[in-house]
Amino acid sequence: MVIFGGISLLTFIFFEESFRKERSLAYLSAKKRAIARQQGASGSWFGSKSASRALSRVPSRTGVKSPTTEHMDIEAGRVAHGVGDPTPIENDNTAVKLTIADVNPLGPAWQVLQQKSNITILFASAVCFGFNYGICYTAAITFAEAPYSYNALEIGCILLALGMGSVGGSVLGGRWSDIILSRLKAKNGGVSQPEMRLKSTIIALAILPFSVIGYAWMCHAHIHVAGPIVMLVISGFALMWGYSSMLAYIVDSNPGRASSAIAMNSAFRGVSGLVAAEASQPIQNAIGDGGLYSIWAGLLFGVVALVIVTAKYGETWRAAEEKAHFEKRMKEAESGAIEKC
Repeated sequence: MVIFGGISLLTFIFFEESFRKERSLAYLSAKKRAIARQQGASGSWFGSKSASRALSRVPSRTGVKSPTTEHMDIEAGRVAHGVGDPTPIENDNTAVKLTIADVNPLGPAWQVLQQKSNITILFASAVCFGFNYGICYTAAITFAEAPYSYNALEIGCILLALGMGSVGGSVLGGRWSDIILSRLKAKNGGVSQPEMRLKSTIIALAILPFSVIGYAWMCHAHIHVAGPIVMLVISGFALMWGYSSMLAYIVDSNPGRASSAIAMNSAFRGVSGLVAAEASQPIQNAIGDGGLYSIWAGLLFGVVALVIVTAKYGETWRAAEEKAHFEKRMKEAESGAIEKC
């Protein structure tokens, strides 16, 4: 793990984008606070208005246009307010020193969880990961016992079916997602929305619970191993077809906070994997493979429902949350200006 981590860290050297501070909301938020402190120290009403303007320069949380913002370019570090040339953030001559408070993960994590579309997809992602993690563990138990009685190498070969299906689903699902995104974007006047990718996953995800039920009762009835292998291929294919687009959605729907959103996704997946590892074997021992995987199938039907709801209402949720967040910021800036008066 140390070697893998070291190699992963070294790869950042070859990607300059990783070090562009203007892409970081932590940096931009720190600059906003530094401007507010500097102007607040002067005790002037003009300083408060400057701080208020600096506040409005922090990019949108969800990518939805706010009432006074027409264009935002995080990569270039520019924000355009209404009509006119963009105002470069980096031209503010304010010294910024990042502290532990600026990189505190709790604040960004809480902001990610305040977004309804994030909650639905994070739970869907967690269930998918928990199933993927749990089936590898319990399948080894199933095929090690009679009547299969396979050794470790043979069980590994059987589980390759799940891996092969996952690879195929990831590759083909990603390409199909790009195709659907292009079509829906063209119909929407060239404007894309993160939810467009989710719409490409619904059919594949709808197949997943049925393939899991098929695998469940084939194993429960101890039919020939070819049957469960076919179900594993289909399950892996459908699972990764949907999961790859879920991950892309988490990134696309959290501009400027993608790293925090991905971190929360990892946290949800980790907890789900832990629960799956601890609970799967006792349930398997109590009610068998048929009962265990029928429970998983029910949870995966819930995943389909969450994805459909998010694909339909996600854009509306994000717009409403962005508007509420913008109004809150404006009220805070106005109350600060009144106090200075």
